[in-house]
Amino acid sequence: MNPLRTSAPPQTAKAAPWAYGAFFAGLLLGLLLLAGVVWVNFEARMFYPWDVMGKRRTLTGLWCPPVAARDEVIQLRIRVTNPTQRPVRRFLRVTATLGHVLLVDQGKEWLDLAPGETRTVQWAIPASQAAYGGRFLLVSAYLGAAGSLPAAQNDCGIWVWPVRGVSATALLALAFGLAFGLMAAGLFVGNLGPAWPTARLLFGLYLVAWLVQIAARAWVGSALVLALLALSLLLLFFQSLQGPDADTV
Repeated sequence: MNPLRTSAPPQTAKAAPWAYGAFFAGLLLGLLLLAGVVWVNFEARMFYPWDVMGKRRTLTGLWCPPVAARDEVIQLRIRVTNPTQRPVRRFLRVTATLGHVLLVDQGKEWLDLAPGETRTVQWAIPASQAAYGGRFLLVSAYLGAAGSLPAAQNDCGIWVWPVRGVSATALLALAFGLAFGLMAAGLFVGNLGPAWPTARLLFGLYLVAWLVQIAARAWVGSALVLALLALSLLLLFFQSLQGPDADTV
């Protein structure tokens, strides 16, 4: 017995057809979820171009949920800090879709911040204001300059699901868990034969893409990982065409 042997199945072993099915089903579900979240954030970046013109910093304190149900009221949060040693007054504007990308709903507020103060401002936005047939709620937040503090801007998109009376965030977590479980079952419980190394790469890329999107909210990075996932998926598909009985050379 070789003590250095990993948990990978033997490459010459007979692949299990159900393992292919489980892995592909989980991966396709996961790609659908990830693509939706990345797409809505891309649309949000294009939504209100007046806020992104000019030299501005990123408003890192903006937070919004990735998904929402149609009857939910989204609580948008914006954290604003005054790092200077003197009081400042800053202008905050939030722009959201109003059923169409050309129709907007705006909220404006002046913030008086003491030296070193951090304040969290909340805005309630109904998911019914989503554009594109009620699917994408797009938001742009702009924080005006004040003294030595430059203007800042950020945006986010909320994917509105066609459900009511339930938490879309909870449904997203369940769907993510199902996709993760199916992939893990096909990868570690079943036997993917010669496709195992590619499947392991896909599994890792999928987790990295979600970490980049959820933790860093960097949809561009997630989109790049998503493209790698798509290419690797094609490779795995062609490997699966060899049949479950295929052996490596």
